[in-house]
Amino acid sequence: MTVLHINRAGAASTVQDSGRIGTLQLGLPPSGAMDHPALVSGQHLLGHTQDEAAIEMAYANTEVTPGSSCLIAVTGAPVSLWVDGAPACDTEVLKIGAGQRVSIKARSHGVYSYLHVSGGIATPAVFDSRSTSVREGIGGLAGTYLRDGDQLPIGSANSDVIASIASLPLPESAPTLMLRFVPGFQYELLTEQAMSSLLESEFKVTSRANRMGVALSGDPVNTGVTSLLSEATCYGAIQLPGDGNPIVLLNDRQTVGGYPKPGAVIRSDCRRLAQARPGQRVRFAPCTPQEADRIAWLEQHYLETRLR
Repeated sequence: MTVLHINRAGAASTVQDSGRIGTLQLGLPPSGAMDHPALVSGQHLLGHTQDEAAIEMAYANTEVTPGSSCLIAVTGAPVSLWVDGAPACDTEVLKIGAGQRVSIKARSHGVYSYLHVSGGIATPAVFDSRSTSVREGIGGLAGTYLRDGDQLPIGSANSDVIASIASLPLPESAPTLMLRFVPGFQYELLTEQAMSSLLESEFKVTSRANRMGVALSGDPVNTGVTSLLSEATCYGAIQLPGDGNPIVLLNDRQTVGGYPKPGAVIRSDCRRLAQARPGQRVRFAPCTPQEADRIAWLEQHYLETRLR
């Protein structure tokens, strides 16, 4: 079997595809790529058609060596790329020979980058997905972060490469990232002062940001809610814990929680938040379900148009 040798894994690299469907009732988060358009873009570039998995790298500092010749593409947050010590273009599909060293380092923008290999990462599927969920210890390679010296199995390559140039660059960060959210059940339970604080304040992304969620800091939001039963969470849910600093839940979130939740950030803004580095300023703005649907349709149309 063809393998990919992990010479240097980096801080938090995992195997990810589009994630799991229908496992929340089992207490399992969906997991999957934090930047789904970046995943889909790489799959498209290499002619993948079965949601083949890739290596998701947080603040990429990774080096790999394929056991046989293959094609690779890197998408998501921009990186600097070297092949056997020589600079290479990080926006093109590259042919890598057996035994060549591919080194990937993060630049100053974005968090999550994706290394795609022709044929995809062929670790065993768990609940119909190869995505790693570290807290539950499932998926990927032994259900954990990749480590130096690991060997990943590679699937059979598709000979039909769709394109040679990556087509979905990561958007530049705005000085202040606007997080649009659809109000939820507890929106009306919060005091007027709490909602004013949430909507009129500016928050910052903290270093407590990972695949579970992104913790923000700013003027504390006093919800006025003293007792709340635990209930199911959703992607993008805005939790307001006791310290008043919002947390936006993402792919590997806990499936239930007991903090007040004024609403859920829309999917496209969750992607931007996931790619935001500590110190990024953010604000919240409510939107209607109809507006959220229109935004989702427009972004899906853009994705499909660019990847034809």
